[in-house]
Amino acid sequence: MTKRFFWLFVLCCIAACKTPAGKINLSGKKNFDLNIITILDPQLTETSGLEIIEEYIITHNDSGDSPTLYFLNLKGELLFNKTYKNMQAIDWEDVTKDDSYIYIADIGNNYGNRKDLTIYKIAIEDLNNENAPVEKLHISYPDQISFKKGDQDHPYDAESIVAIDDELFVFSKDWKKQTTIIYKIDKNKAYQKAEKVSTFNVKGLITGATYNGRNKVVLSGYNSSLDAFIYEVDYRNGIFNFYKKSDLQITGGAQVEGITFLKRDSKNETYIISSEATQIKLGEDEALSPSQLYRLTIPAQKD
Repeated sequence: MTKRFFWLFVLCCIAACKTPAGKINLSGKKNFDLNIITILDPQLTETSGLEIIEEYIITHNDSGDSPTLYFLNLKGELLFNKTYKNMQAIDWEDVTKDDSYIYIADIGNNYGNRKDLTIYKIAIEDLNNENAPVEKLHISYPDQISFKKGDQDHPYDAESIVAIDDELFVFSKDWKKQTTIIYKIDKNKAYQKAEKVSTFNVKGLITGATYNGRNKVVLSGYNSSLDAFIYEVDYRNGIFNFYKKSDLQITGGAQVEGITFLKRDSKNETYIISSEATQIKLGEDEALSPSQLYRLTIPAQKD
């Protein structure tokens, strides 16, 4: 999300009360544990997507950066980065993976006028190669007719993608209605219209998505007061059932952007979440607010 459009959104909302950075409000009933791992490297002031491959957390910035992936250890320390020659970065918003490939979603569309929405597909085994071959999945929305430039007055923006089995799913971000539309994408088709699956009123902006490899998608986002939340979504046989929303209770609010599944045991699941900005006030530049990395633990869903 760009700075200009983020503040257009915030100016339409009630400002949240601010308290010292990094504090997590533990008051009230909750069914999760959320802990700050670290403040991210200054190169990641606009961290947007998260994925885990082997021992690395992979992230990227959104607009304004080169086509670069940043590789962190599980403590959130930046180890190295790779800039890829066969990709462009207009507005990278999320990254996901399957067994063989990662998919980078260049689908940010604040103005609603983009005709070049692209998902980049690169083999995991080629991630160390900055000249790696890249497939491009060019997508469009099935009901979009007008591409007239506007401000957040359209439903054709998105920041979240997951890979499940043989398909990709994009979760849209509707600035006006605060809903999300789920679209299905063919992993292997170069040019395609996304297939609309369903719509749900999340009462907020969906900014990240991850799949636990079994039966659950977890979405991250925030509402009009910058209250961060997650939404747990049951996924079975192609059907998404939104069943639990949890406010993350990050004091002062947080512009959460990325989420990725880390591990599961008999009782709990653990996720990593990133925030692009915290403790921001009206008129401040979000890039001056340090990005943070969190560890989230929630009860495991029964199979």
